[in-house]
Amino acid sequence: MAERIPQQVIDEVRAQTNLVDLVSQYTELVKRGREWNGSCPFHEDRRPSFFVDDKKQVFHCFSCGRSGTAFSFLMEKEGYTYPQAILKLAEDEGITGLAKYQGQPSARQEKFQRIYELYNAAQKLYTHILLNTTAGEQALRYLLKERELDEETIKKYGLGFVPSNNVLLSYAREHDVDEPTMKAAELFLERDGELVRDRFNNRVVWPIKNERGQVVGFSGRSLDPDNPAKYMNSPESPFFNKGKLLYNLDLAKGPIRAGQPAMIFEGFMDVISAAMAGAEGAVATMGTALTEDHVRSLAKLTERIILVYDGDAAGQKAAKRSIPLIKTVAPKVEIGVIALADNRDPDEVRRELGLPALKQALEQSTQTPTEYLFNAAKLGKNLQNQAQYLDFLKEVWPILADASPVEQDYFLQKLAEEYGSSMEALRSEFEDYQRRHPVPTNGVFPSNANGPASSVNSSWDDQQFPDVAPDHGEHFNQSANMAPVDWQAAPRAKLSRVELAEEGLLMAMIKNRNMEELVERQPNFSFIHPQYQLLYLLYDAYRKEHGEGDFDLAAFMDYVQKPELNQKLMSMDRTFASMDVQMEAVKDYLRVIIEEAPYEEQVKSLQQKISLAKNQHDDAALITLMTELINLKKEHFQQ
Repeated sequence: MAERIPQQVIDEVRAQTNLVDLVSQYTELVKRGREWNGSCPFHEDRRPSFFVDDKKQVFHCFSCGRSGTAFSFLMEKEGYTYPQAILKLAEDEGITGLAKYQGQPSARQEKFQRIYELYNAAQKLYTHILLNTTAGEQALRYLLKERELDEETIKKYGLGFVPSNNVLLSYAREHDVDEPTMKAAELFLERDGELVRDRFNNRVVWPIKNERGQVVGFSGRSLDPDNPAKYMNSPESPFFNKGKLLYNLDLAKGPIRAGQPAMIFEGFMDVISAAMAGAEGAVATMGTALTEDHVRSLAKLTERIILVYDGDAAGQKAAKRSIPLIKTVAPKVEIGVIALADNRDPDEVRRELGLPALKQALEQSTQTPTEYLFNAAKLGKNLQNQAQYLDFLKEVWPILADASPVEQDYFLQKLAEEYGSSMEALRSEFEDYQRRHPVPTNGVFPSNANGPASSVNSSWDDQQFPDVAPDHGEHFNQSANMAPVDWQAAPRAKLSRVELAEEGLLMAMIKNRNMEELVERQPNFSFIHPQYQLLYLLYDAYRKEHGEGDFDLAAFMDYVQKPELNQKLMSMDRTFASMDVQMEAVKDYLRVIIEEAPYEEQVKSLQQKISLAKNQHDDAALITLMTELINLKKEHFQQ
């Protein structure tokens, strides 16, 4: 078992690593004001919103919210563990003598490693047979002539051929691969408990790799026209899970992070054809529907996903199922849909119409989900027939109900122009549908801009409670020609009065031990939001381990190692780090947390009950609740 990396080694690696140099390997950075600015390497970022503070050695993106240090940057970009990131940066900085921290693999890791080695050997063997032996000539002809691939593409994707002579079974036995490993790899078929032949005999095979590029399975296509099992995948196993794996993600993740959209296809050859046409963010599911795990994997890399499904009924069904799934799992992701003409799949477009035609289709044919579903609803219907037209409208209303107001207006006008219905009649029927099928509010109630919250907030000292501008989704750096800016000038996420007080108080406690002692003397004190309570407990533990020296933001973020908490730390540092700690400000923070927060919760609870009473037309309850709310506010402001 590996020794734990000592703290002094971690500190040395952190001190010697230049975060600007590291990040510059992934995105171009320009010095702006006190920080370095560039496009975020974690998502498509047309207007640079990524900042690196080379003094504090931390980064933050004001668009996607990612924050961290050199270690967390590598962990997220390359999938390293924390120790792996430390050792990788140590190696880059020429820090030696750390081999003893590499660690010994567990029994499970050793077992998987043997399986992975067998898979890697199988892929190389199958590709060699395809390209260099007479046994692979028919398969090579199929790929070169019928699929119109070249040898470079075949090598890039590791395609191969499995002959019928059980070549891998012989290879494994000749190289003394143990029987349990051979069985666990699922590369062979058994009879009566004995391995008897290669699973993919007489098939062209596509290696399936995980996100790290490790081969974990194969998909094979039979060259025998009489074989009823045309396609075959590796069976499900602990390391081959079709619901989690995306074909080609290992090669696509780089282009996706660099700004290309993630494009989801149905077939492996569609992915290869798309990449040949320049769409290098192409991935495919493996004979299964898109899953939540698939969506989460892509949403970590991008804010734009495009579905490219075949134009047939099955493709439409897949798109209709995938669109709401993406909206639910990754609501911030922008969705596009491409439906190719004449029911062709992307590989057929490339081979029949040429690579330029496919490139044009993938670049210029993207529809919004509403547009795609609206057009799909038309298919198979004679909309000149009144009954079918009315059925079409019934299918359209739920589509429009989920669309933006602009899209709703556009498609209602389109219906009126194309089918002669009056705009008034269409809007009336659509509004009737909306009344009968209200969109859930999920318990979110609009705030009262004229209520006590705004009036109290306006009286606070601006030095104690700096302005926090609402985030309208726009990047602050509108143009490369703008005057230099720094992240102190960037738009800030809207924080409540209570949360802002919690940030100020926690930063004061971190910067001044006397303030921490003052807070500890408050009976039964705790932060309202659990993130700040957890940060306080972590900082207390961190200080006991590291002593009472000057606060090191990067070191504490590495200690925390939780992205959502580090984002809070960056927000606190940005707002309060440059301010002097003042006793009056700290007392104000405590008053808000101890006195104002419970009052706000009571107001919020009553407002929710009032809304419910209104919806249920319960006048008696409404009068009682309104009286309670008025009395609560009166009592609060008399204090």
